[in-house]
Amino acid sequence: MSAWADRPLRTATLLFFDLETTALRPDRGGRICEMAVVDEQGIQFDWRSDAAPPRDDAVATRLPRLIDHLEAGVVVGHNLPFDFRFVTYEAERLGLDGLGLRFADTLGLARSLLDGPDTHQLGTLLGHFDAAPDEELHTAVGDALATRTLFWHLVEHGGLRTLADIDVQRLQW
Repeated sequence: MSAWADRPLRTATLLFFDLETTALRPDRGGRICEMAVVDEQGIQFDWRSDAAPPRDDAVATRLPRLIDHLEAGVVVGHNLPFDFRFVTYEAERLGLDGLGLRFADTLGLARSLLDGPDTHQLGTLLGHFDAAPDEELHTAVGDALATRTLFWHLVEHGGLRTLADIDVQRLQW
């Protein structure tokens, strides 16, 4: 195992990420309408579209800034394949390339660590730990903050200590 994978979670730069979209699939007209990145100190990046659908220039301006934030640490999110599908689709559409991220998904962690809830929705999982969200769910900031709370509960529950324990993966394109 590499020294990187053995790194303790408490010393790693963890970035809790979420985005909201106008639909379920970017290839069928769904667009990013909110993006947020939260770390242990608080909100580091927060954008909400002021138009519906979001203007191309607004997304084009914010997406590179989002990617810069995400590349600065290990991205932690809930159901990240959904969010990454939108980020990569928009990045390709806007002509951006070279994305390289390390990430861990709380949905996968919850499925592997918990016998409980029948659903693995963020709010239900928080309820499993009797934890209330800090902000309204189904907003990018609210879900990023909730993901941070859920992540640390899963870490404690599972006795997870290192980046390898949380199954950090790479996304490159």
